[in-house]
Amino acid sequence: MKKLITGVLLSACIATTAYAGGKHSDERRGEGFFPIHKMVKVLELTDEQKAQFKALKEELKAEREVKKSQMRGDDSGRIKLAGLNPDDADYQEKLNALAEQKAERAKARFLKMAEVREKISDILTDEQLEKFDEMAQKQGKRRKKHHRHS
Repeated sequence: MKKLITGVLLSACIATTAYAGGKHSDERRGEGFFPIHKMVKVLELTDEQKAQFKALKEELKAEREVKKSQMRGDDSGRIKLAGLNPDDADYQEKLNALAEQKAERAKARFLKMAEVREKISDILTDEQLEKFDEMAQKQGKRRKKHHRHS
């Protein structure tokens, strides 16, 4: 009986693991902004351009990891906002400070996007850049549509 139970549990674990590693477990998962496998086909990237995009992608990934580790100790703005008491005498000052932090982070994200865009335009030809922009627009429309329905 113990062997039967062990066998059933082991089978269930194997089946669950196999299912979890299914459709989205390949190296393309989470590519987001740089779906290189698609860009190679649509933009007809050269080997040099592929290498440059992979290097850029790794650079951005490393920066994200550093930022994640820095942010772990930092509470989110919503948590800090929820922690404020509107009856405190310095409520407005604290609220303004939180708003400034949020604005600085948004500005930093926007400037980073512009920097990445500049690097992309250095890698791609003008024709490829136009196609890339079309891809980005389509992706943006899909994301907006997906977020509206979820």
